[in-house]
Amino acid sequence: MAFSEPRSPFFKWMVSSAQNLSTENRQILLANLFTRTASIIFASICEISVCATAIYLHRTALYAGWGLAVLALLFTRLLLIYVCCERSVRGEPTPTSAFLLASILWSAVFGFGSLLCNISGDQTLFLLGNVCAVGVIGGLAGRNAGIPRLVLIQITLILGLLGLGAALSPGSGKLVLLFQAPFCAAGFFTVALRSNRDTVALLTARENSHRLARHDSLTGLPNRARISELLLERTGTGVQQGDEQSFAMLLIDLDGFKAINDSLGHAAGDQILQEAAIRLRDILPADGIVGRLAGDEFVAIYDGASLIEDVRVLADRIVKALARPFVLSEARVHIGASVGISLYPEHGKTGPQLLICADRALYAVKRNGKSAFAVFDADKHASDESLSLLRSDLEGAMQSFSGLRMEYQPIIDLSDGTISGREALLRWTHPTRGELSPVAFIPTAERTGLVLELGAWALRQSCMEAVTWRDAVTVAVNVSPVQLREESFAATVESILHKTKLPPERLHIEVTETVLLSDDIATRRNVATLRALGIGLALDDFGTGFSTMSTLVRFSFDELKIDSSFVKESVHRRESAAVVRGIVALAREMGMPTTAEGIETHEQLDFVRACGCTHAQGYLLGRPERAETIAHREERLATDGVIKGEAIG
Repeated sequence: MAFSEPRSPFFKWMVSSAQNLSTENRQILLANLFTRTASIIFASICEISVCATAIYLHRTALYAGWGLAVLALLFTRLLLIYVCCERSVRGEPTPTSAFLLASILWSAVFGFGSLLCNISGDQTLFLLGNVCAVGVIGGLAGRNAGIPRLVLIQITLILGLLGLGAALSPGSGKLVLLFQAPFCAAGFFTVALRSNRDTVALLTARENSHRLARHDSLTGLPNRARISELLLERTGTGVQQGDEQSFAMLLIDLDGFKAINDSLGHAAGDQILQEAAIRLRDILPADGIVGRLAGDEFVAIYDGASLIEDVRVLADRIVKALARPFVLSEARVHIGASVGISLYPEHGKTGPQLLICADRALYAVKRNGKSAFAVFDADKHASDESLSLLRSDLEGAMQSFSGLRMEYQPIIDLSDGTISGREALLRWTHPTRGELSPVAFIPTAERTGLVLELGAWALRQSCMEAVTWRDAVTVAVNVSPVQLREESFAATVESILHKTKLPPERLHIEVTETVLLSDDIATRRNVATLRALGIGLALDDFGTGFSTMSTLVRFSFDELKIDSSFVKESVHRRESAAVVRGIVALAREMGMPTTAEGIETHEQLDFVRACGCTHAQGYLLGRPERAETIAHREERLATDGVIKGEAIG
């Protein structure tokens, strides 16, 4: 239901006391004109009763004409209310100006009646007319907060004619009325204005609350809640009308934002997000929508999706625009963006379905090198463990850590065949998908920031269980580069060791070569603190990333772990065998032990032993076990008189 705002400048001014409000809230104030039927009828009955008394006491044409005018205006106003409400329901223009004119004429007729009562010389009419006028004016002032200018005009007309009648009144009561009229007018004006001010303030507060609930406070873009509403409107309307209007959803993720945010601070990160939002708004056409879902993740809705080539051009422009350097107050930085695209209705009939498809396409881009775009392909992306598919499930699992557990794979000392340590491996039993490997959900945790809480839990659980082992070997825990970039990471590790009573020398932190790329201040400070505590540092999956001699020396690793892909291929490919020999020789020269991962056959074990590897792990040497299984076996071995370790035959 929408009522037309008047076109006439005068009437438009009359109802425009709160133009700073949204159209929706201005409609609420304007609708106040047409929802006061009961008040109009009550005031008219009060006025008609005075008219009837006047006609009964003075049977003249003047009083009769007054009564007929009152009835005519009552009928006209009620008819206009009915017409306006009916037309607003149908979305047609409403005669708002006519109703405003009728309301002003009514107040003039009412004031004229008060004047007649005052100059009649009849004390009964004098009393009835003034009491009725004061009561009606009080009602106008208190119940018409949406249109104070109209109310002020009405009160001025009624009180002005009433005061004129009092001045011409032959009785002595006019003195009281004349003295009280200005104060009465001031009081009613104050009530009307304050009532309007309070109402507008309430609507403004509601607008701000509504805006904050649906818009991102940093960038001013629509947030996830608002984007969901817009998608529901588009997909729901299309289904109901049977006329689906195609559009594209582009999910945009900033590449490398986390590293810059951690190294330069959150203020710099906020600048990047604000500038990225500006660039996206500039690129999207006027009818396009840009929103911020969370963190460094944006979304765009593009209506010009009839041709897939148009969408590709738009995505390419987005990638290039966000690849341009960001000039901050402290530095000039480069990031980039990856874009995943889904199409309505081809890839999904609802907003969540489109988001899942776009997220799958985005994940494929991230996995294949970033700073590019991809349109969802059901054949290529159907098997991807989509970030959005797992995000909410992982958040739910982390509330109670249900389904999450640690398992431990033994690391064997090849010199004597004993267990020298165990690597802690995170496992998740999903309620509907069963067992999920870490590669299926760790990227989700890293990208959404959940890895900080998840990693802290895994570290705490590993230390708590390792302290119960009878053989007191080391426990190696994998740590994400995201965790190492957190300023408080080293303090968190120290706190966990203190609470679990695990000696620092029994803990080894394993990181992948990705950490070498983010050689920021926070990472180096954390590494230095961990080493000062006596915690070992191992470089996992060595040989697959971007390691250099200088970075190896700078970080001072205690151990190198050779990636399983080289170990598995070493017995079949000369190149892989050469890589393994080179890594072992490098580590030997630097005085670091080496661990060969993924040993599954005796042939592989013999090869890495011949190369000079000091340690090995794999299914051949021992599968991952739960803590209770380790405890049970150790108890059994202790009972049998075995003091430490297990020999590998």
